[in-house]
Amino acid sequence: MIEALRRTGVRFAILGAGAYLVFLVANLPAAWFGYALERSSGGAVALGDPRGTVWKGQGTLAVRSRDAYRGIADIQWRCDLLSVFTGRLNLALSGANLRANLSLGLRSLRLQNVDINAPVALVAPAVPIAAIVKPEGRLRVVADSFEIGSARVNGAVTVEWAEAGLSGVTRVGDYRLQVTGSGERAAVRLSTPRGDLRVNGNGEWRAAQPQFVMRGVAEISPGRADLEPLLQLLAGQGSGTSRPFEWTMAL
Repeated sequence: MIEALRRTGVRFAILGAGAYLVFLVANLPAAWFGYALERSSGGAVALGDPRGTVWKGQGTLAVRSRDAYRGIADIQWRCDLLSVFTGRLNLALSGANLRANLSLGLRSLRLQNVDINAPVALVAPAVPIAAIVKPEGRLRVVADSFEIGSARVNGAVTVEWAEAGLSGVTRVGDYRLQVTGSGERAAVRLSTPRGDLRVNGNGEWRAAQPQFVMRGVAEISPGRADLEPLLQLLAGQGSGTSRPFEWTMAL
């Protein structure tokens, strides 16, 4: 009789511990999602002011700018609990100007079905030079699938800057940046579909360092001497309306 009661007590203890463990997992704080986001992106992306749980919550998406993080958008997320058993954390993100599916691995960040469309002023704080050039216009980011790992980049992403303005000069052009990764390096192409300040070039993003390098040509249309300060900012001092440039940036 006593042995039977002891076995029953052990079963209840195990059930109670299991139920408590499920409760803890179901209520993991949203800060854990922020930690996973920062770790899987190699510190490139983080989450500010997290609220809710890992499975359903909200916060401020932030990107690294030198030694600090800058918030760029308020987001909400829902997590697929079953994805944990595949070794990844799959989430659906949404916000006023954002829609994306996010998959977090141990040391990788995968973006799918991304569509971000917002005023460039929202993301400008994440770029140090923005305080100097004062960008205007709208920014759109589109990607079917794009993955960043500790030393690799795979997939493709396109960033379009429409009706761009700089330093108080409005609508200098429309610009398109295309990144195509296939391993340790990603090809980067910058083009200007239209505008009086045209910037076209090709470069490379080295994920292991990480470092961004681009070479190309910047030029202004004849009769647009007012764009000379911007041309100098992009390509340095020189003569003529067309000048080569080379940009190197540590990320």
